[in-house]
Amino acid sequence: MSNRSQTGRRRPAVQPKPTGARVVYESLRRAIISLRLPPGEPLEELQLCKAHKVSRTPVREALIRLASEDLVELEPNRGAKVAALQFVDVVDHYEAMDIFQPLICHFAAVRRTAHDLAAIKNCVDEFRQALAQRNAEAIILANFNLHGAIAAASHNRSLEKAYRRMLTDKLRIAQHGIRASADAEGELARRFRPTFRISESLAAAITKADPAAAERVAGELNAYIRTQVIDILSTSLGTTTKIRSGRLKEIHAMRRSLERA
Repeated sequence: MSNRSQTGRRRPAVQPKPTGARVVYESLRRAIISLRLPPGEPLEELQLCKAHKVSRTPVREALIRLASEDLVELEPNRGAKVAALQFVDVVDHYEAMDIFQPLICHFAAVRRTAHDLAAIKNCVDEFRQALAQRNAEAIILANFNLHGAIAAASHNRSLEKAYRRMLTDKLRIAQHGIRASADAEGELARRFRPTFRISESLAAAITKADPAAAERVAGELNAYIRTQVIDILSTSLGTTTKIRSGRLKEIHAMRRSLERA
């Protein structure tokens, strides 16, 4: 059956309607990454069913998928909750990103397709718009989507999967101190403007099929973000009432380790 109209023009492809499980999954993932749902927040199945107007089966499917990405913790007989932020793992993440990010960007510059480049350009445009609007949640999600698109352009599913997990953890931790500031939206936008400029240069290197430049800029990006995390943690340490006392030693140790890295 032809997908052309009687005028000879190609009809636009009909996008399948997303399943209930996918709607719930994407909604919760956005809320978790942006910290709208904070670490440790209980996820009541009945409330999620009412909020998304679905049965329990799609909700459970979404929670299982989020648990597989380490965004949700499922506890037998106790339900689900948003996964905790493991501060002591941050140093490991940045050491791994020093290897993963340049490698993924190298492959993206070599293997990207026209479809990949269109997706990356769209994400850059969304990131720019989110910064202009100073919309904190949109900034976080646009940044995540941009680097997810770059990872997809590497055409290595194992690297992409690992990179997405590390990116999610990094974005959640990077917001930790910012969310407590009086002007959280403006502060987050200020810190992410250099991230955008470097990411824009990274996208340009990938577009030009320049793997050496992509690797170099990826290293610059990771180095910049590390300095921001150290600064954010330093600010958080100065506001101890906003951090559980049991976390202070962990954060002190992590900041010292990041500074040595």
